[in-house]
Amino acid sequence: VVGTMADDSDDDRPGPVDVTFRDLTPENEPDLRRLNAVIFPIRYSDKFYAECAAAGSATQLAYVGAELAGAIACRLELLPDRAGALLYVMTVGVLAPHRDRAIGTRLLRHALNEGSRDPFLTHAYLHVQTNNADAIAFYKKFGFVEDGVARNYYKRLEPPDAAILRLDLREWTPETIRGVTYERFDPMAQ
Repeated sequence: VVGTMADDSDDDRPGPVDVTFRDLTPENEPDLRRLNAVIFPIRYSDKFYAECAAAGSATQLAYVGAELAGAIACRLELLPDRAGALLYVMTVGVLAPHRDRAIGTRLLRHALNEGSRDPFLTHAYLHVQTNNADAIAFYKKFGFVEDGVARNYYKRLEPPDAAILRLDLREWTPETIRGVTYERFDPMAQ
């Protein structure tokens, strides 16, 4: 499930806000669990969070000050022939008070930058509910293309079908992301 992403056009809110991106750690995993519980109509399993952590720095939590504002959760999937892997974007979500501040845009750009730097990763892909035209348009701005429909993908949502969107990471040019400070997790420092 990928959360609804409004475009980053301004209405009466201020423009982009400075954020801090943090790697997923055991200490901030409860923050991601709370954010997902608020935004998404699905309760994610412990396996979901383990996969997010295994994706390394592609998964990021975005904080405005000390408050979690949004997150991108990714998973790495080995291709059947083991000749490469895919970056699966499981969720992108921004809490309502922080939307339209370019946080979702920067989270996705970050994950695509990270994925494109790994020569083993060939594509990024994701699922979006077929009636979520705003989210589909959001991803297409990054170069994602529709690559079929997964019928009955969602068990508890109407409509249950998901558009599959795909992006070739070998064609992605990493972009500088403005207004982001990074706090990296070093497991060796523990």
